[in-house]
Amino acid sequence: MPSSSRVVTALSLLLVAGAAAWFLRPDDAPNPPDPRPAPPPAVEPVPADLVLPATIDLPDPDPRITDLETVEDKSELVADWLLDFSDKLRRRDFSAAARWFSPRFAGHSLAGLAVGGEGTLHADARKRTWDAAGAPIVDRDRFLAGIEELIGPWTRMESVLWKVKGAEFQAGGGERWGKIKLFLHMTGTRSDGGVSAIGGWAWLRVAREAGLWRIQRFQLTSLAETWHEGPLFTDVSAAAGVAHQGLRFGQPGNQSFAWNGAAGGDVDGDGLWDLFVPSDGRNFLYVAQDDGTYADQARERGVELPDAGTGAVFFDHDNDGDADLVVGHIGWCAGEEGVGGRALALYENDGTGHFEERSAALGLTEPVVAYSLTVFDYDGDGWLDVFACAYGRVAVEHNNSWIEANNGAPNALFRNLGGTGFEEVAERAGVRGDQWSYASAAADFDADGDVDLYVANDYGSNRLYRNEGDGTFRDVAPQVGVTDIGNGMGVSWGDLDADGRLDLYVANMSSTAGNRILGRLGDEIDPEMMALLRKLAAGNTIFEAESDGTFRALPSSAGGVNASWAWSVALCDFDLDGRLDVFNTNGFVTGDLPHDT
Repeated sequence: MPSSSRVVTALSLLLVAGAAAWFLRPDDAPNPPDPRPAPPPAVEPVPADLVLPATIDLPDPDPRITDLETVEDKSELVADWLLDFSDKLRRRDFSAAARWFSPRFAGHSLAGLAVGGEGTLHADARKRTWDAAGAPIVDRDRFLAGIEELIGPWTRMESVLWKVKGAEFQAGGGERWGKIKLFLHMTGTRSDGGVSAIGGWAWLRVAREAGLWRIQRFQLTSLAETWHEGPLFTDVSAAAGVAHQGLRFGQPGNQSFAWNGAAGGDVDGDGLWDLFVPSDGRNFLYVAQDDGTYADQARERGVELPDAGTGAVFFDHDNDGDADLVVGHIGWCAGEEGVGGRALALYENDGTGHFEERSAALGLTEPVVAYSLTVFDYDGDGWLDVFACAYGRVAVEHNNSWIEANNGAPNALFRNLGGTGFEEVAERAGVRGDQWSYASAAADFDADGDVDLYVANDYGSNRLYRNEGDGTFRDVAPQVGVTDIGNGMGVSWGDLDADGRLDLYVANMSSTAGNRILGRLGDEIDPEMMALLRKLAAGNTIFEAESDGTFRALPSSAGGVNASWAWSVALCDFDLDGRLDVFNTNGFVTGDLPHDT
């Protein structure tokens, strides 16, 4: 049994294992052999003499003969093994999927269940729940046929995920088996163009048979379907002319995750919204056309280079009535010169939608490891200023803590000097910081007439800088309850409960693996450390504003916070019903396989 300090150290690393992937460049990454068990080479037939049990009862493993260190290895191995199985279901390759089951499998069917309830949800979506208690018990072939019955009518499979949420194993007495707490989720496109999602919870018994892991039992505890008749949104990227397919991350030519973001604005004053997208090798400026399509005019309008930008914002820096553009950039490795940096790029609009890069002339010469930008008038002088969230210099130094890192690059606040230039004042204003800052959002949260700033930090606690009204800020996050320690990736202000006060939505990365291990450590960690580690693994947070100026974090059971590896978040009334909805991007590597996060 590892000591408490060793457990805490190991968990701290595990809980941020996803974040650690940021710092393992593909050319440095080790290539160990794949530890996942191979599926059986052939599907064994269901025995003719198979007698199905009257009930599916799964006992708990005997903790007296459980080796904790090997349990952790097994749970992660089985988790990956089930992701491979998920991919077979996504491809609707039921013959291949059968290899994950014992030929003597018995479990509750996902088809043929009685409807337990049905109702209408937001945006005319509908939901039905099935009576899991009355699920028929079937063998392997009929179990897979039941899944095919559910998802067969879908015209497209969007995703399938069978995810291990908890695991206990027993090793001893000549038998190796485990009890798995399973979350299953399947989404697809209906024949009417709508989207359907089927999700539920179950218990699995998995065991080693002839040297291979097999599913022996499946005990369903809940199952529900949410669907919408007809599409809510339609992907028109290709038809509109804004689709761009880059190289998959990690492939030769795409070794960087740093360029990201987009900016919208009317660059040519024609009343149509245009779109700027920084990218690797070049930038894109999609100018709206009268027929609803877009034309990439980055080169002819002067914003194609420099490439590899991060945050980008259109704003009128000189108050001349047109949209200028500012783009952030990170530092880089400059050979023998070591780590360099790059200043923000500011493109000045000539009034016709053509731009000239004037960063140096306007005083933007300070190198900033900028990941995102926020534009607001912090000093109330009528000129828009620019705050740059600075991350860390990944090329030379990793974060020095998983819980409260303080070796990040300094943030920057560029004060607008009446449209003639900018002055960097972050330290003087009290917002320079030393965290790994990723995103920020400005709003007058306390309704005192000046604009405040919330900064989401990776590997630590966040900051809420209250504007003091004299050109300086004071961090009041601890006092008002919004430190939200975790892996902060995105933030947005909005009145979520329509009470007239600004609430706060913060996006954080969550860790399913961390939650699994924390759930079985129990007394191995003191309560204070356990609470901290659970917060690091918890995911997004909704802070509801109280009448006394503080905030209350809503419990995860309130919904709307589970977005896995979360990034930027936008609050918007998408269906025009007067209530704010939440759109949250998520995932690190986006692809078709369940292993793509």
